[in-house]
This record gives sequence, C-alpha cells and structure tokens, in this order.
Amino acid sequence: MQQGPLSPWQAWAHDVMHKLTVQQTIIDKLEQQVAELCEQVKLLEAKPAYNIESIEYHFDQLKVEKLDGTLNIGMTAPGSGGDHFPGSIEQISVPSPAPAPEVFPSAAPAVTPPSPLYNEIFNNMNRYLDTDATERLIAMETDLCIPLDPFHRRIILNDIKKQMPTRINYYMQQSNNSRNDDETPNTNENTGEVVLVKAIRDADAAMLAYMQQLQTGNPPSGGNV
Repeated sequence: MQQGPLSPWQAWAHDVMHKLTVQQTIIDKLEQQVAELCEQVKLLEAKPAYNIESIEYHFDQLKVEKLDGTLNIGMTAPGSGGDHFPGSIEQISVPSPAPAPEVFPSAAPAVTPPSPLYNEIFNNMNRYLDTDATERLIAMETDLCIPLDPFHRRIILNDIKKQMPTRINYYMQQSNNSRNDDETPNTNENTGEVVLVKAIRDADAAMLAYMQQLQTGNPPSGGNV
C-alpha cells in the first residue's frame, strides 16, 4: 500500500526531529572534546611548574671586541703638494699588525693638553661626522651602486672619528709652523677654519677611497681603515 504525501504538520514534525538528531550528535562530540581537554589539563597540572623571573638585556654594555678583515678606510694625503707629511703617519685603522703600503702620514702623538681651539675644531668635526658625513657616504653609495647597511656605515664613520685627534693635532701644528716661518698674523679663527676644512677633506677622501675599493671587489683586508 502506497503511503500518501505527508501533511504540513507531519512534514514540520519530521524536520524538527531531523534537526534535533543533528544537534544531539554535535553535542555528543563537544562533550567528548571537553572531557579530553579536562584530562589534558589534569596532566599539565600534575607536572612541576617553573617560575622564570624577567630577563633584562643591557644593550649599552654590548660591544665589538675585535673586527678584522672587513674595512680598510685609509685616509691618504690628497694630491696637493704642500699637504704631504714628511714621514710615515698612522692612518685610520681597525687594529691590525699589517700596515697598508700607502698610508696617510701620521703626526706624533699629542702630549700637551687639548687647547680651546682644538676642542672647538674637534667638536665641529664630530658634528660633521654625525650628520653631513652620513649623507656624503650615502651619496657615494648611490654613485657607485654599492648600498651599505646602517651598521656598516656606522663602523666606517666611527673608524674615521677615532683618528681625528691625531689628524687635527697635525694640521694645527702645521699651521703654527707655517705662521712662525712666514711671520704673518694668523688668528685662531683662521687656523680653526683651515684645520677643519682639511680634516673634512681627508674624511671624505677616505670614505671615497674605501667605497672605490669595495667597487673593485677587492677591498683591503686586515686592520687598516
């Protein structure tokens, strides 16, 4: 005997029963998952706990003890005839026992206390190296298509900065000797300007020489910078 179509009431009751069955299946699965999670929590609670205090990193205490074979920023004397030193002179360097074949002449270590003029020149040179020199170096990178990362730039400029005291002292001594030989008046202001210009010139020349060495793919290794 063929069953006739369901009445609207029977169809609704059938649909409700189907939905209740599906929901009951979902509830059973959720209850099973909750039970498993509860068991995992109990296992974790049974394990010993460790309390680690906060760890503080003092980045200001981190430093590079040694850097070899990466930089060679030699501050060589420019081509003008009157600016060559009479003998060998210490050049900008990272510590290394091997000297470069062509180096900027080095003045004897200063033994006198810094004068107000020296302090003024030194401060002006540091300001240049902290600001304009970075822009000069980036411009060289662009011209030579050799991009450097900020850390590499900082090492280059720091190496140059460490050698500025000797450079400034030499040019101040050179200016004083020239003034004494010519017996012409020379104010501290003029001396400061001349020395600062020469120091900036040497720093720029050193950066350019180093970048050109990088461009050749054979930068000098060892310590001299």
